[in-house]
Amino acid sequence: MAARPAEVEVFVAARGNGFMRDIASWLVDAARAGGRAARLVDDRLPAADGTIALVVAPHEFYELMHATKAELTRAAASSIAVCTEQPGTPWFHLSVDACRRGLMSLDISGHGTDALREVGVNAARLRLGAVPAVSAPGATRPAHDRPIDVLFMGGLDDRRGAVLAGLAPVLARRRSELRLFRFERPATPGTPGLVFGGEKYDLLSSAKVLVNVHRDRSMHLPPGTVAPAYFEWARMLEAMANGCAVVTEPSHDHDPLVEGTHFVSAEIDDLADTLVALLDDPDRIDAIAAAAHRAVVDEGSLEHHLTPMLDRIEREVLPLLANHVSRGAHQRGLWRFGASAVPPPVRLGAFRPYLPLQSRAKRLALDEIEMLRRLDEVECLLRHGEPDVVERVETTAYADAVPEVSVVVTLYNYADVVTDTLDSVLASEDVSFEVIVVEDHATDRSRDVAREYLADHDDVPMLLLGKEVNGGLAAARNAGFEHARGGLVMVMDADNQVYPTCLRRLADALIADPGAGAAYAILEDFGTQRNIRSALAWDVERLCRANYIDAQAMLRRATWERLGGYRDDDEHVYGWEDWDLWLRLARSGGRAVLVPEILGRYRVQASSMIALTNLATDDAIAAMHRRYPDLPWPTSTR
Repeated sequence: MAARPAEVEVFVAARGNGFMRDIASWLVDAARAGGRAARLVDDRLPAADGTIALVVAPHEFYELMHATKAELTRAAASSIAVCTEQPGTPWFHLSVDACRRGLMSLDISGHGTDALREVGVNAARLRLGAVPAVSAPGATRPAHDRPIDVLFMGGLDDRRGAVLAGLAPVLARRRSELRLFRFERPATPGTPGLVFGGEKYDLLSSAKVLVNVHRDRSMHLPPGTVAPAYFEWARMLEAMANGCAVVTEPSHDHDPLVEGTHFVSAEIDDLADTLVALLDDPDRIDAIAAAAHRAVVDEGSLEHHLTPMLDRIEREVLPLLANHVSRGAHQRGLWRFGASAVPPPVRLGAFRPYLPLQSRAKRLALDEIEMLRRLDEVECLLRHGEPDVVERVETTAYADAVPEVSVVVTLYNYADVVTDTLDSVLASEDVSFEVIVVEDHATDRSRDVAREYLADHDDVPMLLLGKEVNGGLAAARNAGFEHARGGLVMVMDADNQVYPTCLRRLADALIADPGAGAAYAILEDFGTQRNIRSALAWDVERLCRANYIDAQAMLRRATWERLGGYRDDDEHVYGWEDWDLWLRLARSGGRAVLVPEILGRYRVQASSMIALTNLATDDAIAAMHRRYPDLPWPTSTR
């Protein structure tokens, strides 16, 4: 009678990255399909007890499992590490500390396997493949039945942000979803905007094309070193198992998958043209998706790859494991885990020797602004007999318009770019709108330019409010809202732009989600830098750390009324009017919804009002904390 095969336990951090839990679940399914009893474990450490213990993402598991160093190193010696991180990164180096304890380690990439061997680890390559659970019910449906044209899923860094910004003109004309997160904390199932498991597979099965862009690794490598083009196996197989064609930067180590047959490869400069050509050829999308699906689901399933590897581990590793652990060699050597379990050191405040000078400079600047406003009032009183006069100019089309959306454009000293902004608004498609320009007594030709623009576009519902007294950004926006006739109000600064699809898609998001008080989209930076912003889903804890949502958003007029408008009665809010409004929305129990598409453009230039805002921030942040004490402020900033 044949001996019963050893059971398999797949360990993963309970508080770790949700993507790693997905990989761990694949291993459990594949082991069971190969005839072994298998379970996923996240509440204890592995032991040399006769089971095959696989530890997925050891850099997370041992860091987040609170135990003594002796207990952790013994667990590492008792198990097989399954490494998932790119060589050269800090996470890979942490994994090495665990791998050196064991008799054998696995890596999901050839690059990782080679790097482990170079430091003396007995490493073997575990090729990833799909298990049945990865393929959603719609995995084989054709491209014309998939509502999402382009999908991106991954961590956001400056390199990826710049690449996605370059794709904005293409993406704005298509239906896209950019599911992004920051690397600063584990991406867990509770992370707003992210999807895992079945929800992720359903999303992939709804997309025609997945775009893959390598993350920036330059900070982790010596100067002048070129990182190998890492093939992101987990992301690729998830897409391929769900019939989503992949377009990726050139990558190595993708055998047995073939470029041009199972996926499309394109240099960054050619990525936009490649995407357009592929999206215009649904038959080619279907052919690539079908070939890739067969490669990872049928010919190269994870069961096919894992079963012989488990047989090898049972034959070559398990008989030696108890003796290996009892010898205690695993207790020696570098062990860099445990930083998250150690209380952070008490640090001195930031060394800012010029802070008093900066605070005085900001005080003087704010006093000057206030003095100029009072002079405006005096001049207005002498000229018009009233301390606050507003010139009103309407186009012929304005009077009878019944807009769905009111676009409020605040204008101050942007005479050279405001026509570009207005042109972008007037190019909006499939939506009835009006434009309200609030000129805040600029010192350049802003009002003249706006007046001329209205005269040249008399057939568009437009209103110009020219203020004889500068009241500041918050007051200007409030004036625009007060005159808005649409139930939805798009807020814009006079130097930014929208794509033609923006107003319609933001309005649709608010119609589809009656509980949302506002909607915002991802913005493409242009000008002095290329990146994206407003790219993360609504998250109150993140919002309390810093404002990450730009003012360019669509609010319900009722939301603005309920919140009392933009705050214009506190100098601490100067430059942070948007953040204050979002915090008030959060405090009231409201929320905004992210439309995960690049639908607007944010002009980045060397000088702006925010420069004065950042001159001295401590008092302003403290004022925000006092105003909204019940929000989840970070402890270190209270």
